[in-house]
Amino acid sequence: MKKKLLLVVALILIIYVWKDFKKIDFGYINQSKVTYDYKNLNNNFLKKVYVFVDKKIENYLVSNNEEHKNYWKIENIQARSNLPKYTFKERATLFTKSENAYSLNSTNWLRSHGNNYSDRFSNLSLINKNNAKNLTVAWTFLADEMQDVQANPIINDGIIYTPISGGYLVAINGSTGDLIWRSSQYGKFAARRGLVYWPGKNDNDDRIIFSNREKLISLDAKNGKEIKEFGNKGRVRTGLNVMTPVIYKGNIIIATWDHAIEAYDLITGKNKWKIKYKKKINKRNGGVKYNNKGANPWSGISLDNKRGLLFVTTGNPHAYFDGTRRPGPNKFSNSIIAIDLNDKKILWDFQETSHDIWNHDISGVPILTKIKKNNDFIDVVVTPTKLSNTIILDRLTGLPIFDFRLRRAPTSKIPGEKTSAYQPNLNLPEPFAKNIFQIKDLWSLNKKEEKKLIEKYSNHNFGFFETYELNKKNLQYNFHGGAEWMGGTVDQVKNIMYITSNNILWETELVLVSEKEGFAPIYSSKFKRVLTNSGYPAIKPPWGTLTALNLNNGKIIWQSPFGEYKELTEKGIPLTGTENFGGATATSGDIVIATGTLDKKIYIFNAINGEIIYDLELPYIGSAPPTTYMSNGEQYILVHATGGFSLSKGYPNLVEEGNALIALKLKK
Repeated sequence: MKKKLLLVVALILIIYVWKDFKKIDFGYINQSKVTYDYKNLNNNFLKKVYVFVDKKIENYLVSNNEEHKNYWKIENIQARSNLPKYTFKERATLFTKSENAYSLNSTNWLRSHGNNYSDRFSNLSLINKNNAKNLTVAWTFLADEMQDVQANPIINDGIIYTPISGGYLVAINGSTGDLIWRSSQYGKFAARRGLVYWPGKNDNDDRIIFSNREKLISLDAKNGKEIKEFGNKGRVRTGLNVMTPVIYKGNIIIATWDHAIEAYDLITGKNKWKIKYKKKINKRNGGVKYNNKGANPWSGISLDNKRGLLFVTTGNPHAYFDGTRRPGPNKFSNSIIAIDLNDKKILWDFQETSHDIWNHDISGVPILTKIKKNNDFIDVVVTPTKLSNTIILDRLTGLPIFDFRLRRAPTSKIPGEKTSAYQPNLNLPEPFAKNIFQIKDLWSLNKKEEKKLIEKYSNHNFGFFETYELNKKNLQYNFHGGAEWMGGTVDQVKNIMYITSNNILWETELVLVSEKEGFAPIYSSKFKRVLTNSGYPAIKPPWGTLTALNLNNGKIIWQSPFGEYKELTEKGIPLTGTENFGGATATSGDIVIATGTLDKKIYIFNAINGEIIYDLELPYIGSAPPTTYMSNGEQYILVHATGGFSLSKGYPNLVEEGNALIALKLKK
């Protein structure tokens, strides 16, 4: 009896502890608070046990360990002085000729980002640069709740399928905005970054497929009910993921935060296979735990259907600015990775930032397109980055099309940190946003304040990949700058990429949390936007831009400010642009549709010269890239206006959650 009682008590204790243990944030979340994982525990007893055991193990491993003592030294500043200032990643000389297998669908939009190529380009042209000024609101659909939605809607035969505020999925009549069905509630991560439509086959109904953080869900497109034969009544537990799946050879393919590509049977949901692109490493460096849980695929995946090649972009190695626990380049982080789905192996990987301690993840989705080179069309994968680089790689070899120049980078000022000797510094393609801060960039409407800003920030650290220093703060552009998760849109006919981007200055710092002899120091990270007293970015505008980039030669065609502060315009200040997190879509009508600015507007640009043709203030900030489609012979433009979650902390007075889905069409 006593044994049974002890077992019951032990089981209750395990459940109690496990419920709290699950609160540990293992992902790329809440960077300002992440140090050791146990810091996020609410259970004080469990926290104390975790700390006690962890320290005892570490003390045992590092006691009388000369390697440990030597590891925690400041890097030799002179060690790189004899290195060449520049070096280059090998450029492609032989190219993969295009197979011209790509074709545009003029009516349907079956996957968020448009298709498996993730180009967000439509060959519809009923709405074009000549008549876009005549657009009007066709209908507005309002959800019952308020919540940021980041997914691009999908459309099949005039029916819209999309997540809405509140965590539901809905089917809507594309002509009228009338509700056809509403699904069960799946929470705020329902189709977080997209969903896909599968046309039924062999007596199987059409399906809507999406991820819900830890589950893959399959719905009947007719009624929104879960497919009972798929997994456990319509749901399959997977590795953590938020991106748009792709469908290949009867399988649903996803990329997870377990650093894996997983395949599930389209009909049954059965797990078919799994490819790991980064192995879990359990070792100690300088007496501390190796901690490299990042390299998460934030934005999405793309598929070369004909070749069976999957492409994924990854984030940084870890959430905080301390890289002491993960020496080396941190392979597969900040990278584009190509995976052969037929051979189930990594074909190649290409890293932009080595040993990232600045939050320079490649957050944009990889886009598959072709460019013209040496009078031939060649197949490439393209992505714009936070560093304002546009990475263009040969699709089969992973080699850059243009010289990928690397510049000698500074050494670390932190004990135990070993930074990479070189970091990217590209000439071509031309950078589309600011990437190296200079003190002359500071700005304010009030010249006295501007002078004070210069005085205040002159003593900060800044420059080319400037490293951190205790008790001194850094200034950098690319923390949430350049191109974010929305990436770009590519005109597949003209080989032009259109990129929405941000020029925002951030103050960052590395903070020493604890330091004890015999143990590795523990650091935390802090960051915030640098704003004026009036709430504007404290640098010279533009603060947000839309850029047209010629992919064939890497040159910028035009660049236009994107977004408006009305009060500044009224004072005679040229259009400044605003920080933005919505995205853009291009069409064959020579227009680019963009949203996500602080002024809550949707903008339509002339794709030829960057002129604003049309703008309309929405009830809330546009929160996802627009979609365009045909219904009953008319072309529509569709946009989610549900707020700007990524902007809410920086501009709380300008940002609120919303609930609107809005369709535009030409006036009759």
